[in-house]
Amino acid sequence: MGKSPDEMMAAILRNLPAKTGRDAGAWTALIKAEGPAEPKACARWLKQAYGLGGATAQVLAAHALGGVHDLSPEQRLDKLYQGRETLRPIGNRLTALALGLGADVTSTVLSTMVSFSAGLKFAEAKPAGKGRIDLGLALGREPLPPGAVSLSPVKTADPSDRITYRIPLASVDDITEEVADWLARAHARVATRD
Repeated sequence: MGKSPDEMMAAILRNLPAKTGRDAGAWTALIKAEGPAEPKACARWLKQAYGLGGATAQVLAAHALGGVHDLSPEQRLDKLYQGRETLRPIGNRLTALALGLGADVTSTVLSTMVSFSAGLKFAEAKPAGKGRIDLGLALGREPLPPGAVSLSPVKTADPSDRITYRIPLASVDDITEEVADWLARAHARVATRD
């Protein structure tokens, strides 16, 4: 089974001395002394000035400057739904459905979404403004049969993006049995890959 984003970040920090010759403390001191104070700008600076990979640079910037990953999962949820509290029940219902698909399912609260994985990411619940959550699903790139729910292809510039379809959800009532079935299908696609 794959690692959660939190486990991956911990592994990146743990492996810094072997990969870069500096531990997290030394990188933090350097960032605070010489780097930009904004995490995205800092990550760009680390990549340009020190040749670090994108993931390593982002993790170091967040670690040194404090970011969403320094918060507990509950604090991350609070931040994710800040100003759009009416969407939280939708997200909570989607999380319950995803976790109910099997013991292999994990959920991770990120800065812009809740991600669901079973070794590989199979879905995400992403607030889209204040009016809805987009349920993103990893259903492959082939066209899907029409259904009663509004299942639309995701337009992305990155063909490696796992999320290929989305369903907009404006209320808990929009989470029908058909929506739950599509979520289960996305889970089944990654669960059968092993």
